[in-house]
Amino acid sequence: MSKDVTTLDRMVDYVKQLRLHTEGRRALHIRLSALERHFREEHYRLFAASALRSVITRFGATMFALPNTDLVLITKDARVDDIDPALNVIRRKLRGSALIASLDPVQGVSDEFAVWFNVEESYPEFKSYIEQLSALLHLGESAQEAENEVSGRRDRRRLKSASSQEMPVTLRQPNHVRIMPVNPLPKEKGDRSLDPDLLLTLTKALHGADVAGLLRKQFVKAILGDAPPMPVLEHKFVPRQLIYENMLTSRVLSENRWLCGYLDDQLGRQVLASTPAMTNEVSLASSIQVTSASVLSSAFDAFDKALGKHPRSKVVLEFGAVDIVANPTDYQEASLHVLALGYRISVGDLHPLAFLALDVEPMQAAFVKIQKPLGNNSNWLNDKTEVAIQNKIDRIGKARVILDGCEDKTDIDLGHLLGITLFQGHAVDPVSEI
Repeated sequence: MSKDVTTLDRMVDYVKQLRLHTEGRRALHIRLSALERHFREEHYRLFAASALRSVITRFGATMFALPNTDLVLITKDARVDDIDPALNVIRRKLRGSALIASLDPVQGVSDEFAVWFNVEESYPEFKSYIEQLSALLHLGESAQEAENEVSGRRDRRRLKSASSQEMPVTLRQPNHVRIMPVNPLPKEKGDRSLDPDLLLTLTKALHGADVAGLLRKQFVKAILGDAPPMPVLEHKFVPRQLIYENMLTSRVLSENRWLCGYLDDQLGRQVLASTPAMTNEVSLASSIQVTSASVLSSAFDAFDKALGKHPRSKVVLEFGAVDIVANPTDYQEASLHVLALGYRISVGDLHPLAFLALDVEPMQAAFVKIQKPLGNNSNWLNDKTEVAIQNKIDRIGKARVILDGCEDKTDIDLGHLLGITLFQGHAVDPVSEI
């Protein structure tokens, strides 16, 4: 199966992941494939994507460029009035098309060129529509490949399926399918390390993107003796690896900690702007990864407003240790702001030796996460270090220290040896979709 079809399946997966994130979402399917052949050329699609730039910049959104030249835009908190002016610009550009000239468009009403969905009110219908559209394009590509094997050069218009009567889509051989936050971005090829060029590609892709469908969750659990593990925090985050897989064709072999910090700032803003639900029925509270810069941005204001009357004391904001050390002034301002609102703070991604070296009390954190280092424990742990960590955990309080990155039972045993009772990782709870 071609890479284009695989990316088309990704759009279907994204829509499925929106099942619990439909609030305020609206979608628009722009059917360039319904126009005459010369209006389906790539520069018209690029113009259409550019016309929608203001919508994507102002509202969290994800755009998909389909292999039949269509565009699917999924927005967050954008009204029809916010989107329709951009759509009118596209219609004017394409006014030479017989189809466009024959239409008398009504704002927010579907026609043969633009199909509107209020995802919040009609998610099942929207999901079914996207699945049918994807299936039809799959069918179109399969049929095209079969035709090419037989004759090599048959008229593509003969590939129209009988099912297109229910959802007319003009099929053509796909050129490329990719998530387009603003414009189609050239994807990096070849395995490489995270460098400034790759970082620029990723930050452009993230700008204005709706990342709600990429959110994952993992429980932090208390494990005491033989008692069943008890969920304490439901941690929500977007794994960087998932960002790489969705926005790059290359594998990222290694990460630069400081470049990752810049990427985390951008990702933190987009996660907050997606206003994820922080209520849960299983654990005592929910936590979410943030950075000082993202908390000081307008995205946090939107996140706080979306919480409504939900108790802020049941929301834990996790700041990375490097972010705090590298930006102490920003962290001080951000922490004072969120503490005044009633939120609680967690300090994450602490190496055990950094945990010993840092005075975490001034950070005013309710929780401290120690990241279990990869490799052999003897590389960082000896008798003296073990006692020092035990003593520091006793001073801080066992109910506040979490051992993160627990991949198997031996990691949990190590945590118990150090006096830790809170754990996170695959050995405790698998990462799952929200």
